[in-house]
Amino acid sequence: MIPLPRPPLSRRQLCLLTLIACSALPSLVTAHHSFAIFDQTRTITLKGVVGRFAWTNPHVAIYLDTPGPPPQQFKIETGSVNALKRTGWNADSIKAGESAEISFKPLKNGDPGGLLVEIKIGGAVLSGGG
Repeated sequence: MIPLPRPPLSRRQLCLLTLIACSALPSLVTAHHSFAIFDQTRTITLKGVVGRFAWTNPHVAIYLDTPGPPPQQFKIETGSVNALKRTGWNADSIKAGESAEISFKPLKNGDPGGLLVEIKIGGAVLSGGG
């Protein structure tokens, strides 16, 4: 038996398929940008030394080494590169080895990290851009 070729999609079927695909996209995009993992009711402020500044998308990250006890490295997430650029940040705004004071919303699971509220570094105060 020879399979019959499929008829091409009708204009109506193609429009319906496009509508379904487009309606699914917003939920995928917003799922990535959820702030549910951060405790928005608390703000923690720490002093330490910047171990690394990752100027990358989808979110810039600051790794802050704190003296402890015990010594820890906190990964502090910020907004995107584009959001930070709009508030005056650039790839050289923060350098490894600089002393900093960071205020952030902590992770709900207790891991050392969170969402940046602001950072005081080199006489400047920068906001999270999120």
